[in-house]
Amino acid sequence: MKKLLHLTDFSEVARNAYEYAAAIAKAVGAELHVAHVYDRPYASIAYQGGLSAVIDAEMDEKIRAELRKHLEAYATSVQTEGVRVLTHLWGDMTVWRPQEYLDKVPETGLIVVGTRGATSLWHGGLFGTNTARLIRNSPIPVLGVHPQNTYKPFSKALLPIDVFDERTISLIQRSLEYLKPWTGLKLSLLVVNTPYVFYDTASIDKFITQVRQEVHYEGLDLKVYNDISVEEGLRQAMEAEKADLLVMGTHGRKGLAQLLFGSITENVAQHLAYPLLVFPLEAKG
Repeated sequence: MKKLLHLTDFSEVARNAYEYAAAIAKAVGAELHVAHVYDRPYASIAYQGGLSAVIDAEMDEKIRAELRKHLEAYATSVQTEGVRVLTHLWGDMTVWRPQEYLDKVPETGLIVVGTRGATSLWHGGLFGTNTARLIRNSPIPVLGVHPQNTYKPFSKALLPIDVFDERTISLIQRSLEYLKPWTGLKLSLLVVNTPYVFYDTASIDKFITQVRQEVHYEGLDLKVYNDISVEEGLRQAMEAEKADLLVMGTHGRKGLAQLLFGSITENVAQHLAYPLLVFPLEAKG
C-alpha cells in the first residue's frame, strides 16, 4: 500500500474520510493523494436546437481556479503531519469510473471515500450513490468511511463469506495479506443465514475444513448469524462482535444484472455506519 487516493467533493462527509485516510497513510507509511474529480459544465445553445457546447476557455479557467483554491484549502484543513500529501484536480472525468484517472497515480493501493447513504450530496438517484457505483467499478480496493467513523488501528474485522462461491478462498487470502500492516488484527469469517439464503451445517463444515487446509492463519474462526436480511445480519454481527472493520467482496454487476440482483455490498455501503473495505472479486478492465 504505497499510495492512497482520497476522493473529495469538499463536503464534511468527505473531510471526515480525509482524516481517516490521513491516519491510515501515517500508520502504514503511505503517500496520500487528495483528488477532486469533476465534469466540466456545459452551456445550452438554444438557437441550435438545444444542443450543448463546452463553456468557453476563459470561464473554464475561472472554474478550475476556484476549484483549485477549494482543493488547496481542503488539503490543509486536516492534520497530516508525518504524511506526504499531494493534490490533484481532474476535469472531464467521472468520479465513479476510476479507470479514467488511476493511471495518474501509479501504484495506488486503496481508494478512500466518504459515504452517508442515498441522502448524501453524492446522491445518484435510481442508480445509487457515487460511492456505491465506485465500489462496483473499481479495479482496486475501496474503503468507504461513514461520518460516525473515527480511525483507530484495526483490531477485529469481519469478512462475510459465501461458502458456495469458488472465489471465497481467494478473497480470504487477499484480505489477510492486505491487512498485514495492522499487527494483532483478528479476522473472523461470517456466515449470515436468511430465509432466502440458508447455509446448512454440513456445507459450512465442509467449507471451513477446506479453508483450514488452504489458508494459513492461526486462530481462524467462523461466526454464524441468522436474520431477516444479510444487511441486518451484518449490523447485528458488527455490534455483537465489537468489530471495527467490515471486509467484503463485490461482483461488480452492471446493467440488467445490477437492476435484477442488486449488490449486497453496495447496500451495505449506503446504509450501514461501519468502515467498509471492498475487494473486487473479478478483474476489471
